[in-house]
Amino acid sequence: MRLWRQTWLLTRSDLRQELRDRELVLVAGLFSLLLVAMFAISFTALPAGNNHRVVLPGLLWMSVAFVGVLTLTRIFDREREADTLRALLAAPVDRLAIYLSKAAVTLIILLTSCALLVPGLALLFPELRMIVEQPAAAGLMLVLGSLGFTAVGAVFAAGLATGSGKNVLISVILYPLTTPVLMFDIVATRALLERHPDVWGYVGRLAALDAILLAVGALLFESIVVGVGRTAERRAS
Repeated sequence: MRLWRQTWLLTRSDLRQELRDRELVLVAGLFSLLLVAMFAISFTALPAGNNHRVVLPGLLWMSVAFVGVLTLTRIFDREREADTLRALLAAPVDRLAIYLSKAAVTLIILLTSCALLVPGLALLFPELRMIVEQPAAAGLMLVLGSLGFTAVGAVFAAGLATGSGKNVLISVILYPLTTPVLMFDIVATRALLERHPDVWGYVGRLAALDAILLAVGALLFESIVVGVGRTAERRAS
């Protein structure tokens, strides 16, 4: 009970700050619209009648990955500037609550961006509109896919925020580490677009993958964040 209360309080605090500033939501939203505009310019130049179904899952999750890295970078840049993450680590707060709260805030902003990305892509590509036929499966895939990305990203972004390196390294580190979950998201989305009979099986396997990633992230969070922070302190001294 104490863990969930701390997680809720930390998440609420971060969301209140975001509602005051609106920086992350606006940046992520504008970036999502920019991606949709770029795809519109690129694909309208192709001959009519091309089947875009084979590339749509990759476009969707590539966009989610771009927005996710942008969100994680800005969240933990802000933590670095105010040095609040180190203060939280020194406070009597469960480390798991810190990890879950940062992952939850990132997930909420990422899903807000998906609310712009998916309708925008659906307007451009009629093939994507068939997800309306299975809104529950499509919604769960987006939530679970984004959750898997943030479960990995929050750990290493927090480690870089407590270290001496720049958060520009997040993209260098995060894309290779999240490749397995992104590939599975792409395969599951393709199965949805192709009306595969075992769509819910893909959703279940994606949920199992997220559970594993969250468990591994929870186990590694403290050792990575505290270890990187101590290394940075020794170098500074």
